[in-house]
Amino acid sequence: MSRRKADAERTRETILDAAETTFLAQGVSRTTLAHIAEAAGVTRGAIYWHFEDKAAVFNALLERVRIPLDEIVDDTTQRLGATPGACLREIAQRSLAGICHDLPLQRAATIVLHRCEKLEDDHPRISMITRLSEHAEVQVERLFEQTQLAGQLRAGLSPTSARRQFHGFLIGVCFDWLQDPQQYSLAEECDAIVETLMRGLLVENSPNK
Repeated sequence: MSRRKADAERTRETILDAAETTFLAQGVSRTTLAHIAEAAGVTRGAIYWHFEDKAAVFNALLERVRIPLDEIVDDTTQRLGATPGACLREIAQRSLAGICHDLPLQRAATIVLHRCEKLEDDHPRISMITRLSEHAEVQVERLFEQTQLAGQLRAGLSPTSARRQFHGFLIGVCFDWLQDPQQYSLAEECDAIVETLMRGLLVENSPNK
């Protein structure tokens, strides 16, 4: 990588770090590009060099949530793909563990779930805050398709509805805990939470739960 390109990448990351700090402190809606520029120590022009608008900055921050989750899904699928129930269980466990222990991921998730107090009509991308990446959604739904073929998916569920419930349950847990991480130890309750989730989605006697 050339020095010029490396400098540009450092500036971009500095802007994103500043946006993250500012969004956490005062919320997405009340943050302007001027606020981000001041926190980053750059001009607004420097921000526009890297990002079209505030929604683009926000979307780049979302990647700080999506990329680690994509990596969890891919790694788990590669290792446990032959046992889809076990694979889904580990994805859930590692996702919650990431929220507990990965501070950058925790900060980004807090912004996504608790600092978007108003969704601007002129920034439709912001309304997609709780969506997983398309890649993760496809992989998780494929795992539920495999459990269905193996007779392990609970009756009345389709792979699509199971994927939605899987995602919604985990989002709900994260939303609740991130309101006040001191209220209880998510790390200590993680296994029990995931057990509750999986019992609702898979047949209890499944050998690949």
